[in-house]
Amino acid sequence: MRGSSESAKLPILLSFLLKVVFVIVCCHAVGTEGRTSDDLKVTLPHGGVLVGRHLFSHSGRGIRAFLGIPYAEPPVGDLRFKPPVPAASWTGERQAVQDSPICIQRDPFRRDHTIEGSEDCLYLNVYTPQKQDVLGPLSVMVWFHGGGWECGAGISAFYGPKYLLDHDVVFVSGNFRLGPLGFLSTETSDCPGNFGLKDQVMVLKWVQENIAAFGGDPSSVTIFGESAGGASATYHMISPATRGLFHKAIIQSGTYFNPWAQPAHKGVPAKRANKVGELLGCNTKPNDWKNLLKCLHGKSAENITATVYDFFEWDTDPMIPFPPVVEPPSSSAFLSVHPRDVDIPHSISIPIIVGITSDEGALKSAPLLNLGIGDEFREKFKDVLPIILYYDHHPEEIRDEITKKINEFYFNEKHDWSKENHQDLTNLFTDAWFWHGVEEYLMKRLSAPRKAQAGSTYVYLFNHKAPASFTELFKGGFEDYYGVCHAEELQYLFPLAEQLFVTAQPTRRDAMLREAMVQMWVNFARIGNPTPEDSGLPTWKPALGHPITYARIGSKDPDNWVVLQNEHGLLEERANFWKEINAHLPAAETSTRDEL
Repeated sequence: MRGSSESAKLPILLSFLLKVVFVIVCCHAVGTEGRTSDDLKVTLPHGGVLVGRHLFSHSGRGIRAFLGIPYAEPPVGDLRFKPPVPAASWTGERQAVQDSPICIQRDPFRRDHTIEGSEDCLYLNVYTPQKQDVLGPLSVMVWFHGGGWECGAGISAFYGPKYLLDHDVVFVSGNFRLGPLGFLSTETSDCPGNFGLKDQVMVLKWVQENIAAFGGDPSSVTIFGESAGGASATYHMISPATRGLFHKAIIQSGTYFNPWAQPAHKGVPAKRANKVGELLGCNTKPNDWKNLLKCLHGKSAENITATVYDFFEWDTDPMIPFPPVVEPPSSSAFLSVHPRDVDIPHSISIPIIVGITSDEGALKSAPLLNLGIGDEFREKFKDVLPIILYYDHHPEEIRDEITKKINEFYFNEKHDWSKENHQDLTNLFTDAWFWHGVEEYLMKRLSAPRKAQAGSTYVYLFNHKAPASFTELFKGGFEDYYGVCHAEELQYLFPLAEQLFVTAQPTRRDAMLREAMVQMWVNFARIGNPTPEDSGLPTWKPALGHPITYARIGSKDPDNWVVLQNEHGLLEERANFWKEINAHLPAAETSTRDEL
């Protein structure tokens, strides 16, 4: 790992990344404006023309990039806290050569105190090969970014096409509303919530209506995402709003069964909506939704976004106070049934890839140990663990029993973790935040009735040690290694490391793994199989039941390193423990905890 001198550089890189990219794009646009060729112009079905720009892939292939395309009207004024409205058409040419603003946000993962972005942010990017090697329309990959539905963006500065467009595929990524502006809910028709997910639906509808103009195939659309983006993909697989809008899914490190991604428990969204009003001085009566919303419409997007941190009860937890919600039934609802009550998802027949990294929990353990709050965590273990792990909705006696069992299983009641002795703590967060929910999702899919005809299910464990780790961004420091952290695989699908870890030195194995992963993801988007016979890759066997067959991608052990190896029985003992304690099931109706 790198020295402390670089710790000062990283915040600067992150803070100015968007500004640097903006300058580069603008300079490029000015330099090429006078020589725009016809292949950079696309006429949309409504008659308006987009003028894009040239980029190059990692291998030097030409890319046509169309940036900052509006897919919905700006969600401002009367459209705040409303479902997205399709963007208006235009006549003539529209320049599409620079990223749009990101959606307004505050990043708890990096512990940012600044608020970035704009409320006018519903734009997407489309990337296509300048020249394709295959005949006919190309398969389409639509990316939903992670960030806990609180932060992140789909812009090229974050998720560029450099690796994916080494292949013949159309890549689409977009922004969607975040935090309270994207997910505030009164649990009534006044403000039902899920606006960020409804923005994603609008992206998929836009793709169906427009992607053929870019050479894409609207009948071959793969949605893929990581963390909250992966969980979003699973929500789309059960939402009536997205039926028929996509045909494959890649689910990375998140499903709707993960505790942070589950719909907020009944009554909680309304209480949080009331609290937002209180924090902003609305002075309305509880549940007076008409006047509350009138007040909130008069508040700035910055002030509304800033309230997120006021919901933290210990450190930065609960980290995601505005998750998806179960809406009142209506024709416009994105989700009106809890995922646990959905017997057979409408998209169960589509093929999917699902996976995690081996040490997802370093997202939480690394900052806990690096920022000097480990001692307080030990002292308040019984009180704060239910908050951090999302089982504080249970009555006190049940919470205490769950905590006791966790303490025995992971620590043998010894809280002797440290930077050098973190694995048990990392495993706890890996299992509670990620693996348990993913495993539950897999088991429900793989045990579906035969009549449901579930599509092929490919499972992976990403286990490769990268030259730089996302724990650095999550305040885990530069000096210590906590394992294959949450989001680590993104470095092998997108050129993130080139921007975030500028002094990292990729190895030959990093290059091999990047090429293999991109090829597998694109193969899957094309034909629903990541490793067809002519791919030159080891065969990735689909999971058929329990124990789970999965592909181990890479290895932390350099003597045991392979690109892909099929294995059986993924973290079974740890998964079984979480099944037994039922920590993340909804509490009984008799629960009286006044949860916020």
